[in-house]
Amino acid sequence: MRRSLNWTSFPGRHPLGRCFILLVLALLVSGCSSDPNAKKQKFMGRGNEAFDQGKYAEALIFYGRALQVDRGYPEAHYKLAQTHLKMGSWAAAYQELNRTIELKPENWKAQQELGQVELAAGKRQEAKDRALLILRSNPNQADAQILLANADAALGNLPEALREAADAATMAPDKPLVYLDLGQIQLRGGKPLEAEENFKKAQSLDSKATIPYMALGALYRQQKRYQEAEKQFQAAIQVASKDYVPRAALAGLYLAEGQPAQAEQVLSDAKEQLNGEPAAYRMLGDFYLARGQMAKAVSEFGALSVKYPNDLAVRKTYIQLLLLNDRTDDAAQLDDAVLKKSPQDVEALVLKGQIQLHQKKADEAIATLQSALKGAPNNPLAHYHLGLAFREKGAGKQAESEWREAARLRPGLSEAWVALAASAIQESDWRSLEDYSNQLMKYSPNSAEAYLDHATARLNQGDVSGAEADLNHLLKMFPDNPLAYIKLGQLRLFQRRIADAETSFHQALGRDPDSLEAVRGVVQVDLQKNKPVEAMRLVRDQLVRNPNSAGLFLLQGELYLDAKQSDEAQASLTRVLELDSKNVNALTLLAQIYNSRGQPDQAIANYQRALEIAPNDARLYIALGSVHESKGDWQEAQTTYEKALRVQPDNPLASNNLAYILLEHGGSPNVALSLAQTARKGLPKVPNSADTLGWAYYNNGAYSVAVPLLEDAVKSVPNNQTYRYHLGLTYKKLNDSSRAKVELEKAIALNPTSTLADQARRALSELTGG
Repeated sequence: MRRSLNWTSFPGRHPLGRCFILLVLALLVSGCSSDPNAKKQKFMGRGNEAFDQGKYAEALIFYGRALQVDRGYPEAHYKLAQTHLKMGSWAAAYQELNRTIELKPENWKAQQELGQVELAAGKRQEAKDRALLILRSNPNQADAQILLANADAALGNLPEALREAADAATMAPDKPLVYLDLGQIQLRGGKPLEAEENFKKAQSLDSKATIPYMALGALYRQQKRYQEAEKQFQAAIQVASKDYVPRAALAGLYLAEGQPAQAEQVLSDAKEQLNGEPAAYRMLGDFYLARGQMAKAVSEFGALSVKYPNDLAVRKTYIQLLLLNDRTDDAAQLDDAVLKKSPQDVEALVLKGQIQLHQKKADEAIATLQSALKGAPNNPLAHYHLGLAFREKGAGKQAESEWREAARLRPGLSEAWVALAASAIQESDWRSLEDYSNQLMKYSPNSAEAYLDHATARLNQGDVSGAEADLNHLLKMFPDNPLAYIKLGQLRLFQRRIADAETSFHQALGRDPDSLEAVRGVVQVDLQKNKPVEAMRLVRDQLVRNPNSAGLFLLQGELYLDAKQSDEAQASLTRVLELDSKNVNALTLLAQIYNSRGQPDQAIANYQRALEIAPNDARLYIALGSVHESKGDWQEAQTTYEKALRVQPDNPLASNNLAYILLEHGGSPNVALSLAQTARKGLPKVPNSADTLGWAYYNNGAYSVAVPLLEDAVKSVPNNQTYRYHLGLTYKKLNDSSRAKVELEKAIALNPTSTLADQARRALSELTGG
């Protein structure tokens, strides 16, 4: 008979029995842990423990797991918000605080914190409304009253803000914060004595708090009561010896007093005494950077990079400094190490793009920066450097688009406005230049470049008085800036006030005796006064001072060219290339000299050498194409103009010249017409573009459209044989025999022995039946 199974059938040590018991226990335990309330409380407890220990990243994980259990758990959303606030993630904190009060509107602490975030984000009216909401339910809530006062102060309602802040002090007379807040609003209202008393009151209520000392120190510094300010900052350091902020304030005070050595010592002490605090040990390096002491900054951040190898912020700053000091290979090695550990690090990718730009690898830089933007599409620096890479490739429109996006994302990024301004100058877009310089003045009010660009924009739009006002303002701000005097000299030349221009250029030289632009200005004045000998003497004197100045030899070469002394010009330009082998201007001028002498091959060689240095300069391709044309090598000319248009698709000169080659050598009339239209749009007042477009219409059978363009060309340059010939043929096609005869006869008379004259004779013969 088979035995029935029961618990006694399995001895305690039998494996199967143990497994069964463990299974039952596991089921019992899992039954307990499956209670959602217990699970979320468990995660909240662990999150709170991590939060209290300052382990905010861990806290985020546990609060997030609590919310996975219960998405509508307001306490978890609130603690998540507080964690984001501790980590400085304001957008995330704002979102979680909003979710908290959606779920639990009576959480007045969350309402209060949300109002503070709104005020910090510039949402002043929203912050005020929230403070009033809290006060309606809790009329004696001092923190809400402080929020209301601060919101009104931000809105410019200072009388109300002062009254509200005083009410907060009445509500909580033992709370230091209310006196600090009242004092700050009194300062904004121009009541420094009352502010000082309230800061002292806050200090008396809590002598261990740093904020009252810092507030008093800042007030005394503003009033130039430096000794009293120093005492306050020193006291703050004593109270909070591990806080770097009072030390930074003390260093700033010493700088304001003109004592940089003392400031440096404070920051050096902070680095040694607070060596576990990144913000503290970086301050000395930042100090060197701010003062332009680049060698010290490189050394400092290099040492920090070795001492704190896991501090990526230090490492990246050091890489940036290496780039600024042309230590590209060292920068590349360090950046590669960062990317090896963290391949998607956006800042490291942006640095890599910058390194590739330094290495003249524009295509690779574009790919790297676009990769960075995939991970962080709103990174303004990535957009800015991508713009630089596009500019290097000659893609001007794409470059401008990236710079505009960088400026949109970070309006205070002055480099983006500077780049846009430079692009506008290159395109002679003076209205845009004025807009960009306005933005630069708004965000960098002490930028000399902003006022110089603004003056340039106004001058080129005919606003001479406006340009002069900009330059005078600049001279008040920077009385020793030679560029201001140079620009003023150029303005005086424009006004034909030659003597004043000369004075301004000499004032610039007085401030910078080696200023090439100032020398150029004086040379321009001498040439205006028809004194080329004096201009040449000045350049020679400057060369005695600076015998290895490529810029001065280039200027000398230009003067020799003006004087039709090509041999001397060639010698000066050759010397430029000995000093600066990549000087594109010297190569271009040498090419022009060779071409004028009937030596096209030497001219072509110099243009090709220049293009190796500046492969994205459309002007060089156009000049080279013109030499090929002069040799009769129209195939090479066509190829070269096409290269120019690949670099700059809307270049009017390249479009004009390529259109004419296509028309003369069997190319597509439709393509030629499109190119000629582009050329005319870019060169609306140039007779050659009128002739090319008219000739393109002729070749497309649109004779009546061609006529006014060709007439305009002839009217502008009556002695141009080609223009006359084209107009004569067009009249012939329109059966206007008398006008055709006149134009063809004039074309023949202008150069009777030319090939074009023979063609005109044949056309005339057809017209008259001879």
